[in-house]
Amino acid sequence: MIIVKKTSTNLIMAKKIKNNIDMDKLYSDPLTFRARVQEELRRAKRYATFVSMVSLDLSHIDAVSDIDNSRDYDDFMASFKKLLKNSIRESDLLSISMGRRVLILLMDTPHEGANALMERLTKTLRYFMADNIKSPLNWRIPMKEYCFPTSSKDDFSIQSFIDKIGE
Repeated sequence: MIIVKKTSTNLIMAKKIKNNIDMDKLYSDPLTFRARVQEELRRAKRYATFVSMVSLDLSHIDAVSDIDNSRDYDDFMASFKKLLKNSIRESDLLSISMGRRVLILLMDTPHEGANALMERLTKTLRYFMADNIKSPLNWRIPMKEYCFPTSSKDDFSIQSFIDKIGE
């Protein structure tokens, strides 16, 4: 039997884990995540800071035919989420809605930082998908980046994207 002392460090860690679980539940709701993104956009405009968002599209993965037989879809998504959480900063927000779209909000992150994250995720996820998905055709996960401020008035602005969330 392992006995764990109730130290302040252990209590802080337990509270932090509980808070992370609560935040994950909160931001899995698209409308709540949208409200948080809008709040961060207002803050970025007010204080002239950067904010970026990365979108990952999982809609091409079929839960029945693609995922390795030894795993079920929920187990796959839990592992996928854990991998993503370990790949981003603690201050970044992760939203997985219905298992089809993953959004990562990167506060105080310019375009270059979002690109660097996308490159790291592309490599990391390729290995993860090769281990867990049967068809090599589905090993690639499409990603898009949305930044504020943008250099042009294109469709890749955060505002234009979040306007579509929850519709």
